[in-house]
Amino acid sequence: MNGKKRNWLQGIREWRIPGYWNTSSRVKFLLYAVLGLCMYSLLMGSVLPERYDVKVGSISPETIVAPVDRIDQVATEQAKKEAARAVPRQYKTDEQVTDEQVEKINRLFLDARRNAEDDSLSEEERVENIRDRQPFDLSDETLKRLARISADELVQTQSTTRNIVQDVMNGGVDESGLEEARNRVDQQLVTADLGSDARFVAREVARQAIVTNVVYDEARTAAMREAAAESVEPVRINRGDTIVYEGEEVSEQQYRQLKELGLLNESGRLWPYIGLTIFIMLLLAFLYFSIDQVKQDLHRDNTRLLMLVMILFINTAGMKIVSLGQSVEFSSVGYAAPVALGSMLIAILIDVRLALFTGVIFSAVAAVLFNVEGSGLFDYRFGFVTLIMCSAAAFALAGARYRSSVLQAGVVAAAVSIAPITAMQMLTGGGFRWQEFLTSIGFGVGGGFLAAVLTIGLLPFFEAAFSILSPMKLIELSNPNQPLLRKLLIEAPGTYHHSVIVGNLAESAAEAIGADGLLARVGAFYHDLGKTKRPQFFIENQVNSENPHDKISPHLSKTIIINHTRDGVDILREANIPKPIQDIAAQHHGTTLLKYFYHKAVKLDDSGQVLEEDFRYPGPKAQFKESAIVGIADSVEAAVRSISRPTPSRIEALVHKIIQDRLEDGQFDECDLTLKELDTIAKSMLETLQGTFHHRIEYPDDSEDKGAKHA
Repeated sequence: MNGKKRNWLQGIREWRIPGYWNTSSRVKFLLYAVLGLCMYSLLMGSVLPERYDVKVGSISPETIVAPVDRIDQVATEQAKKEAARAVPRQYKTDEQVTDEQVEKINRLFLDARRNAEDDSLSEEERVENIRDRQPFDLSDETLKRLARISADELVQTQSTTRNIVQDVMNGGVDESGLEEARNRVDQQLVTADLGSDARFVAREVARQAIVTNVVYDEARTAAMREAAAESVEPVRINRGDTIVYEGEEVSEQQYRQLKELGLLNESGRLWPYIGLTIFIMLLLAFLYFSIDQVKQDLHRDNTRLLMLVMILFINTAGMKIVSLGQSVEFSSVGYAAPVALGSMLIAILIDVRLALFTGVIFSAVAAVLFNVEGSGLFDYRFGFVTLIMCSAAAFALAGARYRSSVLQAGVVAAAVSIAPITAMQMLTGGGFRWQEFLTSIGFGVGGGFLAAVLTIGLLPFFEAAFSILSPMKLIELSNPNQPLLRKLLIEAPGTYHHSVIVGNLAESAAEAIGADGLLARVGAFYHDLGKTKRPQFFIENQVNSENPHDKISPHLSKTIIINHTRDGVDILREANIPKPIQDIAAQHHGTTLLKYFYHKAVKLDDSGQVLEEDFRYPGPKAQFKESAIVGIADSVEAAVRSISRPTPSRIEALVHKIIQDRLEDGQFDECDLTLKELDTIAKSMLETLQGTFHHRIEYPDDSEDKGAKHA
């Protein structure tokens, strides 16, 4: 199954390669046309062609029947209010009061036990000690009896008293039943196994501890009134019911019902469709110029433009599906649509700024799709909430690097939705309806989370199908459990360790100059993957073993070493690793010279026929900053490990020499690294280099080639 999936995705990649497809203006026009047709078909059902231009007191030109089931909102709301008013106030037991009284009992008996255990105190002293600290207003007689009770019996007395008070107060005590509740103490003490003093004390303490703990339960009252209101059967206008007959004068009630059904203010059948066509064309024009302003290269890559079209269609289709479940009973269900899905995907896969612009498109679409009230083509409430949620999600994903960021963006979108939904509820006429408000909030929060979940589910598809290297994909590739990294660890552990350190150096350096640190780090993890073909020929993998290069010619050694870049690219391509990672593997050595083997060949060949070009990597040179940085970090890590005494001054000199040598060798000619950025890279790597490095052969003079003998 995985093989079939890989072949299918590989087929998509191969299909997108032809230059004509990526640059053709006709293909670009076709993509916009397809998007327009798809959006038109999805929005068409929300444009109602049959609406009537009638007013209260006018004569109906024809018999009008209800095309769908609707609820008479005014009559239903009035019935709900009456049902809510009929629910009496509710009360509850305040458990905190009970807990406070029990705590007082515990403190009283704790002090009494401490006094009882102190044999040096007289009875009068014990009484005074308890009197000063008692939480109740106990009589002198009670205090004297309490002072005479032994420590052991005090434990039982405390337990009995506490249990009685809890039992009585847990049932609720109000003002009218307070005396009756206190009288229950005597009934419960009948079966208590206590002495006379203990029984007397338990009775007095319990009676004083029992207080009123019944309070007005506002939440329960509101819930019951809400439940009563919700239990009211809606006053329905059933499909097929005649609202007004032809020639009949339209009454105020009939006019209201026509409005509920969305049958007002329409002068013709074709105008809405023409208007929808113009509406779609305006959205497409807005999209075109938005791309032209913030992401021009998208218009030069029709494959990525296709991806954008797919995202826009998926987001609109998702909104359409949710709108099908919208009705009067669930008029706010539109808030549950994953409207931020498209903005999240675009922010991650393309550009945050473009995601903000497409949020405007999604808001306009939402205003049309979720127009359940039938008061016009647009419902500004859903449009405004959609715009805010999409914008919040896009901003939340700016610079996002981890998959958890998608969930965080969903949380942000869900939380932010509360404010505009509240504002829309307050701006809507007819009063503030709490049930509708809370339902809308619930749908809005759910829509934010749903968008995040769908984004996480769809992201791998778009990454694989369109070879997009998103931050989330980079994080996935950096997982040590990735098959290729496990292969590197098992087959070439020294190279694996080297790659991890190179990744740390490259990431910090890239971030220091504003490049993509995550791409640099992950690219470094895979840059030497080709060494797994012949790991024993690379010195970091030669643990307590002979160096095979000592037994072969420098020309053969050169061939083996140079081939590791090509082998790495082949392995990465076979595993469908995104192209930027392949490029780093191919470019990190550029066209640098294998100086060690070159000089060795020169010494062994007296004819002088050894050509320097034969001992250079085939390239290409670094084409982008991250690739160049990985190349620098690769040489720096290898060279520093070869120093016998890596002092800060020696490391600093070595790092600067490596960068200078590469600069003079023209290795940065094809990437846009500046001299200032190279200096920043050097400083960053010097700060990162710490710890003890395993020993490598220290080469005589050529710093660039130090440690790179077999790397």
